[in-house]
Amino acid sequence: MLAVCVALAGVVGAFVVGVGGQTKDTSTATITAEMETGERYGNPKIVFVHVAGDALDVRDLTVRVFVDGQPLEKQPDVPFFSESGFISGPDGPFNGNTGDKTWTAGESASLTIAGSNSPQPSAGASVTTKIYVNGTVVATARAQ
Repeated sequence: MLAVCVALAGVVGAFVVGVGGQTKDTSTATITAEMETGERYGNPKIVFVHVAGDALDVRDLTVRVFVDGQPLEKQPDVPFFSESGFISGPDGPFNGNTGDKTWTAGESASLTIAGSNSPQPSAGASVTTKIYVNGTVVATARAQ
């Protein structure tokens, strides 16, 4: 019985040490957002600026936009060029037709919400965007 307990303790100890050694750093970034009236069709445009932090591979990003706490019906899959619910041709690394898929500090990216998407941001609306890397929130940006 003592031998079984010792062996079991050894297995559990090896597992705990193994799990502890498998920590992975999570990306972090400071991102700001501003709402503008889009140049095309006058639709609401969200301009994001990567202010500081880790470079982000946009292919690993999930972007979720909320208007006054309500999620947009259609969310963007970045990078993209033409996406249902958004005006074609986002700016910066969100544009799937650009060669650079890395979003670094100092760079801006934007997307324009199409009139077919809802809820539409109106004057004074609070727009919150959560940016995830592989399922973990790395930045939350708010614009009005």
